[in-house]
Amino acid sequence: MRLPLALLALAALAAAAGGGAGGEAEAQAGQFSTPERHRCSWELRSAAGASELRLSCRPPAGGGAARSCAYRGEPRRCPAYGGRSRQYWRQILGRLRRRRQPCAQGGPLSARLCGPGRAPPEAQLRLLPGPGPSPPAAAAAEPAETYCAERWHSLCSFFVGFWEG
Repeated sequence: MRLPLALLALAALAAAAGGGAGGEAEAQAGQFSTPERHRCSWELRSAAGASELRLSCRPPAGGGAARSCAYRGEPRRCPAYGGRSRQYWRQILGRLRRRRQPCAQGGPLSARLCGPGRAPPEAQLRLLPGPGPSPPAAAAAEPAETYCAERWHSLCSFFVGFWEG
C-alpha cells in the first residue's frame, strides 16, 4: 500500500516541478513543409516571459537561397496559454505551415486560443527584422496596419482587400 502512495507523491512532485514550463519542453524543435514545398525547421526558445520561434526554410531544388527568420512574442500573457500551451504552439505552427513563405513579411501570428480580443497584442508573435537592410516602416507596413488600430486590423484588411480588388 505504501508503494503506490510513494509513486503518486513522486508523480505529483514531478508534475509540480514541470508545471512552470506549461508543456513547451515537449515541442522545442521540428520540421514542416509549406504549400510552396519549402522545407522548414523550427526551434522554440523561451526566456524572461518572451518566446522566440526561429525558422530556417530551404526552397525546393533550384528555388533560390535558404532564408532564416524569427518570431517573438509573449504568449504567457494570454489567459488560455497556461493550461493549453501545446495546443497554442500547434495552432501557431499550423498557421506557419499554411503560409507560402513563412519568413516573408506578413501579419502577426496568433493562435485561435489567443486571438484578437482574447489576449493582449503582446501575446501575438511578430516577425523580427532580419539582419539585412530593412525597408522603411511606412513602405513595409500594410495599409490596415498603418491606418487602423490593432484591434481592427482584420476588419480593415478585409475592406482594403475589397477596395484594391
